[in-house]
Order: sequence, then C-alpha cells, then structure tokens
Amino acid sequence: MIFSSKKKNKLTIISLILLLTILYLVLDFQMSVFRYLFPSKVWAHRVNSIEKYQEAQNVFSGVELDLVFSSSSNNFDVNHPPAKSIDLTLFDFFKSKKNYNDFGVWLDFKNLNESNFRQSAKKLDSIVSVLNINFENIVVESTNPLFLDEFSKKGFKTSYYLPSNISRFKNDDLIIQYKIINSTSINFISSNVENYAFMKENFPNTKILTWIINNPPKIKSFYTLKYSISNFKRNFIVLNDEDIEIVLFKFNAKSGNR
Repeated sequence: MIFSSKKKNKLTIISLILLLTILYLVLDFQMSVFRYLFPSKVWAHRVNSIEKYQEAQNVFSGVELDLVFSSSSNNFDVNHPPAKSIDLTLFDFFKSKKNYNDFGVWLDFKNLNESNFRQSAKKLDSIVSVLNINFENIVVESTNPLFLDEFSKKGFKTSYYLPSNISRFKNDDLIIQYKIINSTSINFISSNVENYAFMKENFPNTKILTWIINNPPKIKSFYTLKYSISNFKRNFIVLNDEDIEIVLFKFNAKSGNR
C-alpha cells in the first residue's frame, strides 16, 4: 500500500508537470495555436517588403500591407509613413507571388482622398487584372469610407477603418458613424481588438476586421501568467466570433520587420 501510494503521488506530480508545461506552451505560443485553430482568419500584420512577404506566405493565409498612392507617378508605394520608402511598388509586390487562389491581401490605404480615389481605384484594377488576381481576395481599407465605393464598384472588398477614439464617441457622433456605414457599400469595419466589445455592442451584425499586435509578455510571474490567460481567453472569443472575418497578428520575420 505504501509503494502504491507513492506511485500514485508520483503520477500525480508528473501529470501536473505535463499539464503546466502544455499550459505554458499554449499561452506562450498563442499565435501558432490560433493559426492552427482558425487558419483562414489569422493573417500577418504589416508585411511591407518582398522578403517578409515570401516568409509570410508559408505561414499565413493572408497578409496586411500599407500603401501610399502618388498621383504624379500613378503608383502605389508599399510603405507605412513615417518610415522611409524603399521604392517598392504594389505591382512588384504582387508579382512576387504566383498564386493567389487561396491567399488574401489587406491593403491599408493611408492617403485615400477626394483627389485620388478614382485614379487609385483605376490603377489597382489595372494591376490586379494584369496579374490575374481574384478581386474578392483583396480588401481595401481606409479611414475615408466615402471614397471606398469606387473600389467596391470594381469588385474589391472594402473596410472602413474606424476612428481610433471611437469608443469615446457620444450618441450624436455614433449616429453619424451609423449613417456613414449604412450609406456606403463597405463590407467590413476595422479597428484594434481593444474596441472589439464596443464594435459588437454598437455595430451589431456588421462584419469586423481587427488586429492583435501586442503579444502578451513572457510568463515569468503569477501576474504575467494571469495576464496571458486573460489575453488568450479574449483572443479565442474574438477569433471564434462569426462576425470576425480577419484578425492580424504580429509577424516577426527573419528578414526584418519592415
């Protein structure tokens, strides 16, 4: 009986160690876990170089990149100001990948405005047509939703990048947002995951794009463990939500994180 009791205690300790190890790995490698559970929803955030793009293609089902349009050159520059441009055109970026059948691209259009919306939509249409990319695999995002309709007309999916302080908007300001969303042909609204609950409450039945780019800290104390568990729980709820279409995760590429 003594040996049997010792054996049980040993098995209990081993089981506990295994359980804690699994918990640690799940919490510390959340992106990998979520990428496995929700492969079509988890995309890479800020992929603004061909090298990083080539790495991301082997890991994710889609990427997000930043664009600045120049009317004078009639070109999209793949860049996130104030970072210095590396003169990478969207055409060359797209051309570096041969097959877009099951791959999505989220274009964060930084300077879409009244003076360039027609020209830029025509240019994007031309690039995608020449490279034979499915229009529906591309999402064009902007803080200026009224100018996104030109892209919707050409078959692109579109997203309204909500004001960063929208969770502090009062009733009158929210009514304006409702009118904007309902008067345009946008497919999605997009904002940081910190605004998830606000978007669900105030824009029900609206498809959402979001991003989780502040990874939880390494588990080194009870506090960080508690935070990681809370973070994992929230992220799982977000990804499991049918109204959530895409969630961007930070991608640390070997080639650099431009």
